[in-house]
Amino acid sequence: MKRTGLQEDQEIFVEIKGAQAGVYATNVLDIEGGKFKMVAPQVQGVTIPLNKGDNVSISYTTERGKFIFMSRVQERFREPLPHYILQQPEKIYRVQRREYVRVEVEGRIDYRPRPADGEEGSNFSTGRIIDLSGGGLGIKGPLKITEGNETEMEIPLLPIDVPLLGVVRRLREDQKGEAHKMGVAFVDIDFSLREKIIKWLFEYQRNLRGERDD
Repeated sequence: MKRTGLQEDQEIFVEIKGAQAGVYATNVLDIEGGKFKMVAPQVQGVTIPLNKGDNVSISYTTERGKFIFMSRVQERFREPLPHYILQQPEKIYRVQRREYVRVEVEGRIDYRPRPADGEEGSNFSTGRIIDLSGGGLGIKGPLKITEGNETEMEIPLLPIDVPLLGVVRRLREDQKGEAHKMGVAFVDIDFSLREKIIKWLFEYQRNLRGERDD
C-alpha cells in the first residue's frame, strides 16, 4: 500500500455509526498476512466498542492528500492491547488534497451505480443536489446506493460534459423508499475538472450575494 501511504503506526480516523456514532482518532497496529489491525479507539481511556460485522469508514492524510476506504470488523482482541482486525480494503480512494467549502446548491443530478469495466450499466435515476463542493456533494433521490459503493453522475448545471465518479460516504435511508440522502466524495477526478467545479461555485456564490444585495 505504498502509493496510498497506509502503513503501520499510520494515524487514522474511524467514523462509526449507531450508538457510538462519531469520528475517533487511532492508529494502524499492523498490516500483515492479509490482516489489517487497528488499535481500538478510546475516549478518556474508555475503549469504543465495535462488534464483529460492524461497518466503519476510515480516513487518513499523507503528503499526497486525503484518503478514505470502507471496511468491516472481523475480530476483536484485548491482548497485547485492545485492537480490532478489519477487512482489508478492496479500494482506497484519494478524495482531496485539502478541505473544500460545501455550498448549498439546488439542481438536477442523474446518477446510477458505477458500471463495471466493459459493461453498459443501468439506466440513470434523477435526483436533486443538496450541496456541492470541490470534494463531493449531497444527493437526494429515489435510487439508494449503499455506503462504500461507487456512483456515476451527470450534473447538467456544471460546465462539465463527462460523467463524474464518486463513492458514497454516508447514507440516510428513507423508510418509504422515496428520497434517500447520500453524501458522496469525488474519486478519480481530474484536476482540471475539480477546478471547474470550484470556479463554478465561486461564480455561483458571487451571483447569489449580488442578488441579495439588490
